[in-house]
Amino acid sequence: MQYENFPEIASNLISSLVNSLLTSLDSNVFSVLDELAFIKSDSIADTYFNSFFTKQFNIIKLSEALLFGFLLYYAISYLFSFLTCSHFQKPLSFISRLFFSALLIHFSLPICEKVIDFFYLISSILRTIGLYIFPSELSFSILYEKISKLFFANLTLPFKFFSFDGILKSFLSFGFVNLLFTYSIRFIFIKILVLLSPIAFLSLCLDQSTWIFKIWLKNFIAQLFTQIIICVVLLIIYSLDTVSNPTMVKLLYIASVVCLMRASSFVKDFSSGFTSDVSSTFSSIKNMFL
Repeated sequence: MQYENFPEIASNLISSLVNSLLTSLDSNVFSVLDELAFIKSDSIADTYFNSFFTKQFNIIKLSEALLFGFLLYYAISYLFSFLTCSHFQKPLSFISRLFFSALLIHFSLPICEKVIDFFYLISSILRTIGLYIFPSELSFSILYEKISKLFFANLTLPFKFFSFDGILKSFLSFGFVNLLFTYSIRFIFIKILVLLSPIAFLSLCLDQSTWIFKIWLKNFIAQLFTQIIICVVLLIIYSLDTVSNPTMVKLLYIASVVCLMRASSFVKDFSSGFTSDVSSTFSSIKNMFL
């Protein structure tokens, strides 16, 4: 007899645990999403990160030292090309690209900051357009208010996990937790790409190493372009207020959250670069060695 109420007890326990997660998501969490999704140069510029470029021995000095290594490699390879009668990069081309790489290496951090600010400007324009179309600016903080009114307006009813409405609320909450981790990984990945920018510019010296720069540039632009996709998805989410069917609105909100989760993957499909999605990132790295 004591096991007859076990399914009900288990259901109430799961509902209580999930409800605790739902109530822990507040406006502060969504404001963090704004900072992680819409990145500007000030977001990555901190004292410790800048020290990689400003200390006496830094990544720029290392890259400039490697330029002499590339010069030595080119000189030896060019001499051997006469012995083997093989085609090699012309001296004029190498010297011009060497000076161009040295210039880019020296200004690598300002160049990356300007590119980041450019994409932030585009996303800011889209967010401002949203402000003119809708009553509020495009942001996750405002999105939290909309979600609260739609999904959590009636707090008097008990939360039931094993119900249609409970599943929708749970999926929505876990989706935003996923966004926190995904956008955090993207934020760190962008900082890593900025840190590696001198090495990427160094690779422009030789024809044999330009593939390093192409991979770096493709991934850097792809990660920054993601925030434009995020703005477009937010525009679509804001327009859902005109839909009269409450159930359809909830389903479309869930679909929009999935699109936000997949934003980096959408860009990856166009750029064939890495993605900040956890599972896709490991798959991309694995494919490099297969």
